[in-house]
Amino acid sequence: MRIVFLGTGEIGLPTLDALLNSEHQLVGVVTQPDKPVGRQQQIEAPPIKKALAKTVIPILQPARIKDQSSIEEIRRLNPDVIVVIAYGQILPSDVLKIPRITCLNLHASLLPRWRGAAPVQAAIAAGDRETGVTAMYMNEGLDTGDILLQRRIAFRRTTHRRPMLRN
Repeated sequence: MRIVFLGTGEIGLPTLDALLNSEHQLVGVVTQPDKPVGRQQQIEAPPIKKALAKTVIPILQPARIKDQSSIEEIRRLNPDVIVVIAYGQILPSDVLKIPRITCLNLHASLLPRWRGAAPVQAAIAAGDRETGVTAMYMNEGLDTGDILLQRRIAFRRTTHRRPMLRN
């Protein structure tokens, strides 16, 4: 299959690696634009782009995925499937309609409990005993498509205690 991968953060690196080492053809990657980071505000590429530095895979970095020019660039890649993990923008219906088969989202939570950004942090803050990964079909909502598969991961208990803050 011809696959286009959309992702930005480090959490997407294992998925990108799996796609690169699969029998499928990774025909393009879409990630967020390079941006200033740190005190010096030096321009830095997202982790996904850095991981592809020694490949010839086309990398698209649209500021807005909803722009018609961005949609056309993805359409020209002619994907069978689009795979998304932590991309950072909601995909419009015009992008969801591009692949011949479907768009799949990998989300770092047990949906529907924690939708959107920072689901692991939300689970920890809520005192959940586990988190997980959800694979789902994408639709126009935020993490609202039909769930295909979930894998649960228990949080490890530690004996460490946080130091108490003293005045």
